[in-house]
Amino acid sequence: MGAMADNQYPILFFPTATSVDRDGLQSAVPTTQRPQIGRQRARIGPKLETLQRAFEARRLQLQQGAPGVDPELVIVFETAGPVDSFVKAVKKVAGLEWLLESAEDIEPDDDFFDRNNGDKLLNGRLFLVGSNQQALSQIISLWNRYQANPTVQLERGYAPWKDVFALLKDIRFWSVRDRIGSDVIQYWQERIQAGIDPVRFEIDIWHSSVLSKNEQAYREVSRLVTALNGRILSRALISEICYHGVLVELPVAALSQLLEERPPELAFSERVMSFRPRGQSAAPSDEDEREILGAVEAHHQVEESPVVALLDGFPVQNHPMLAGRLIIDDPDGWEGAYSVQDRMHGTAMASLIVHGDLSAGSVPSPRPLYVRPVLRPDQNDPNSPRAEVTPDNVLLVDLMHRAIRRIFEGDGDQPAVAPTVRIINLSLGDSERPFDRQLSPWARLLDWLSFKYRVLFIISVGNNASSFTLQTARESLPELTVEQRQAYALRAVFNSDEDKTILSPAESINGLSIGAIHSDVADFPTVPRRYDLLPGGALSPYSRIGNGFRRAVKPDLLFSGGRILFSESIVGPPETTLVAPLWRNSVAPGHKVACPPSGLASATKYSRGTSNAAALAARSAALAFETIESIRAENSNKLTPAYDAVLLKAMMAHGASWGDLLGHLTASCPDVVDRDDQRKLAGRWFGYGAVDMTRVLSCTQQRATMIGVGELKDGKALSFSAPLPPSLAAKVLWKRLTITLAWLTPTNAMHQAYRGAKLWISPPADRFDAVRKEVDWRQVQRGTLQHEILEGDRALAFVDGERFVCKVNCKADAGKLLENVPFAICVSLEVAEGIDIPLYQEIKDRITPRVQIQG
Repeated sequence: MGAMADNQYPILFFPTATSVDRDGLQSAVPTTQRPQIGRQRARIGPKLETLQRAFEARRLQLQQGAPGVDPELVIVFETAGPVDSFVKAVKKVAGLEWLLESAEDIEPDDDFFDRNNGDKLLNGRLFLVGSNQQALSQIISLWNRYQANPTVQLERGYAPWKDVFALLKDIRFWSVRDRIGSDVIQYWQERIQAGIDPVRFEIDIWHSSVLSKNEQAYREVSRLVTALNGRILSRALISEICYHGVLVELPVAALSQLLEERPPELAFSERVMSFRPRGQSAAPSDEDEREILGAVEAHHQVEESPVVALLDGFPVQNHPMLAGRLIIDDPDGWEGAYSVQDRMHGTAMASLIVHGDLSAGSVPSPRPLYVRPVLRPDQNDPNSPRAEVTPDNVLLVDLMHRAIRRIFEGDGDQPAVAPTVRIINLSLGDSERPFDRQLSPWARLLDWLSFKYRVLFIISVGNNASSFTLQTARESLPELTVEQRQAYALRAVFNSDEDKTILSPAESINGLSIGAIHSDVADFPTVPRRYDLLPGGALSPYSRIGNGFRRAVKPDLLFSGGRILFSESIVGPPETTLVAPLWRNSVAPGHKVACPPSGLASATKYSRGTSNAAALAARSAALAFETIESIRAENSNKLTPAYDAVLLKAMMAHGASWGDLLGHLTASCPDVVDRDDQRKLAGRWFGYGAVDMTRVLSCTQQRATMIGVGELKDGKALSFSAPLPPSLAAKVLWKRLTITLAWLTPTNAMHQAYRGAKLWISPPADRFDAVRKEVDWRQVQRGTLQHEILEGDRALAFVDGERFVCKVNCKADAGKLLENVPFAICVSLEVAEGIDIPLYQEIKDRITPRVQIQG
């Protein structure tokens, strides 16, 4: 399976971590200009009157069917900034129910703007609150007291309402335009034009903390769907992520009504949060070109417990490369209707996780791979093999929830089917849901389950293999040098980022999202008008890009995705060259993988994509797990399985760097000259960079890696320290310090911050006289993975016995933090290879006691 940890230079443990005072955080000084009270009176007063009239109209409308009922409507408070403790203030008002808070970029205007930069977008908030007429009357009463005297002392618990009124930019009802967005309109129109009837889509229902309200909401939505001659196919209620959704089927006639200016009652239902395209993941079929597999030595049954789970299509389990290496779990009985010839994607992903790229000849995994099918052949696809898709009669979120819960808890009376799993590979994405600021239910589900089960999700970011234009004359490519073609191609890639946003659930903050680099080891013949346009190790042109939630680093990491060739078009303007990707080719280049048989013979083919990159990342995580196991064998009481997921996450990222990627970007974007702007742009394209696993699994005499794990509560900190190697003292030489901190956070789906715990580490840059490289220091603190590289070449002044310190801090980030937060830290100190400094040995000799982990 590749090189294991070097026994001569194994990874070291930090000495015992010490509880210390947490570092403070600097609070930003507010710079938002607010309107005077007179202006707020003129703006907000009429809006409140409008809400009051709407409530009365709705009450009268309900009188005929339900006399005395106080209507419940959803109110949106849009503020030009956050409001502390507003959720508590909402709950003080009888009849108000807190539903959701989200962050929004708000355009400045004459009333609200940044005093330092009038054009800067404001960090706004949307507070969504369920309200009845009685509660609205109390809000208006509070408003009247405030607008009469802005300094009024409100009763205890109501003070945040003053901040709301001062920052209030708009107050309105949740409306039809909020429920029916442009994404679902386009989705409906495309299906109507394609002649699909009926059409399936999703409805997100407002989730309530009161169970009876959820049941009432479901009954109302069901009634309204039935009134349109539709039906509900599936329902999911997952309170832990504040999700209540249904899969709906409506005839085209009803959809046409929803698209009209005066839509039916369903569009106005206060129970409906939003209409969504049907969540789906698809693996399109490739061109049917396969290589006959030669004689393969028979493999014995793998007996170990599985560590990696693959949620994907059904693999060819008797393929010679996979026989005896898979644990297939098919609780829904899909195998009988899953033709062997259709089993492309699951077979390829299983092959990559077990063997890696078959062209590389790597050692297979010593452990079986657990496989749960979640894709099925598309019954409407006339091609052979057919595309593989998630079933269209269940909610995608519900399918994933049941599949993952079955692994760790079981199903009904059946116990957990694979509780030893630490890594779950999802080489899937929702093609109808590119990430757009707000987390998808699928991502929220993975974040919750990751923390609950202490498991690491490895998720592909999705593909976008589109054509692009080279700024060179048509027919000129054969005359250009390789370097010239690469320069044109890189410039075209970095200037065509539209429609390349990562696909959900890659925005998951606890998981690792994986992009692809342009690399493989395949040999292939030269074919006229077909070009390998990009340098090896460049970002793949099909790999989607970030950022993630709250502008966090996404993708997290890059792995080999397989090279893609481009064909030159013979049409288009003569001054430019249009090139198209040969995406569906199953011939080299790319990764060589197992595939369904060709005739009676077993076969292989070549493939590429971020799915491949994620599968290879899962394989690398399994490699890292074997290293953890070898360490645990000597320290069984100090490294418990509860830390495996966070330690795997930290180790994977620890080997990441931009390498030549930043040079590709800066050469292709000469207008971006500011170093900070370059870093932010590079972070969006490359995340933390490409991973070199050889730097993760072992040390050298010139590179020492130390790891530590622990748990933290809100307001606490742990200090990890290690001795400075005396050979570095007073020496002028290049040195690098790499620090990686990873954690799994609980989440709060109703809070705009969402991330329950913020952990951070302040690198000891001054102690090493080193400067930060690569990703912007602010961006690395926005997710659950902080990876920093510091370099310096000046002499260090210290005496033998001095230590460098890394302090891990923790604070609540989205309301109260009640849980302990597991984390792992990896720190590497190195000098250039070949320098005659016994850095590793000096650190190892001075670590006393050698292995102590804070639990």
